[in-house]
Amino acid sequence: MNGLTAACSFRFFGVLFVTCLRAFAQDFPDTMPLNQIRVLASHNSFKLEPSPKSLKFLRRFSRRLGESNNPKQLEYGHLSISQQCTEYHIRGLELDVFNDPKGGRYFKHRLNVFIPGERIREKRYRPLKAPGFKVLHIPDVDYATNYLTLNDALDELNRWSLTHSNHAPIFLNIEPKTSALGDESKILRILGFKKAIPFSQEDLRSLDAVLKSQLTTLYTPQEFRKGYGSLRERVDSISWPILGELRGRIFAIIDAGASLGYPSNGFAFTYGSVQDSNCIFLIRNEPLEHQEEITELSKDFIVRTRADAGTLEARDNNYQRLRAALLSGAQIISTDYYRPNPQWGGYMVPFIGFVK
Repeated sequence: MNGLTAACSFRFFGVLFVTCLRAFAQDFPDTMPLNQIRVLASHNSFKLEPSPKSLKFLRRFSRRLGESNNPKQLEYGHLSISQQCTEYHIRGLELDVFNDPKGGRYFKHRLNVFIPGERIREKRYRPLKAPGFKVLHIPDVDYATNYLTLNDALDELNRWSLTHSNHAPIFLNIEPKTSALGDESKILRILGFKKAIPFSQEDLRSLDAVLKSQLTTLYTPQEFRKGYGSLRERVDSISWPILGELRGRIFAIIDAGASLGYPSNGFAFTYGSVQDSNCIFLIRNEPLEHQEEITELSKDFIVRTRADAGTLEARDNNYQRLRAALLSGAQIISTDYYRPNPQWGGYMVPFIGFVK
C-alpha cells in the first residue's frame, strides 16, 4: 500500500470512526430490549487460512473454480472462539456443519493428492474418522479449522460462557451444509472429491440434541415464548426480553432451518421469513442493497448482515459496506476483520457501538 493510498484509507477510516462514535456509540443498560442492542460477529468463526501451498495450487485454477470458490476469497482465518470472545468481544459466531453419520467421510483431503509435499497429519485429523457432525468450510479444499467436530466447538464455547457469566447474549449461527464440490462436478467426484450428506429429520433431531447437551447456557425458543402460541405472538404481546435477563446465555440459530425441516419444538431458533410466526431472526447479507429494508425489519426482528465478504473489502480498504450495515440498524454485524490483516492494510471493524 503506497503512501497516498494509506493516507486516503486513514482519512476515510477517520471519517467512519467519527460517524460511528457520534451515531452508534452508546451504553446498553440491562433494561434495553434485545432487539435494540448490536453485537459484533465473526463469519465462519472456526476457519483457519489454507496453507500457502494450497492457495498457490488453487490460484492456477481460479477461473474454473468460479467466483464463490476463488482462492482469494478463502484467504482468511480466525482465532479460537475463546480468544475472539475475550479479546475482541465477539458475541456472534458461525459454524458450518457437515453431516457424517458413519464417520470418515471428510478425513481424506483430496486436494493434497495434487500438491507435492503437502500431506495431512493424520493424528491431528483422527477425530474426523468418528461418526458425528464435522466443522469445516469446503471439504477436500478449504478444510483447515480450529475445531474438527461440532462437539469440540460447542465445548469450548460452553466453557467460555460459564466462565464469563455476565457476557451479553451470544448468537451462534449453525449452518447445516448440504453441498460440496463433489456435488457440483462429476469430474471432481471421479477424482475423489466428496458429496455432502443431506440432513434427514433424524439428523436434524440429532443436531438438536447435541446443541442441548453441549450448551448448558442455551436459551431456547420455549423460554422465549413464555407460553404464547408463537415467538412473534410473544413479541407483539409483551415485547422482547431485556438484556439483563439474557446475560450469560447463548442463542443457537439454524440457518435455513425452516426449509430443511428443523423440528418446530427444537432447542434452537431458525432464520426464516417475515411470514413465519415462529421466526424472529432474519438474514440480509447485502446491506448496500437492502439498507432501507433492514432498517424497517430491525424494528420487529433481529437481522444479521455482513460488513465484508470474501476478503474483497479488506483488500481494497473499502468501508462502504460496513457503513451501510451500521446505518441499517442490523443488530448482528458479521466480519472476518475484527482485527486487520497487515498484508493488505488497516481494514477492520472498530468495536464502537457494540455490546459486550
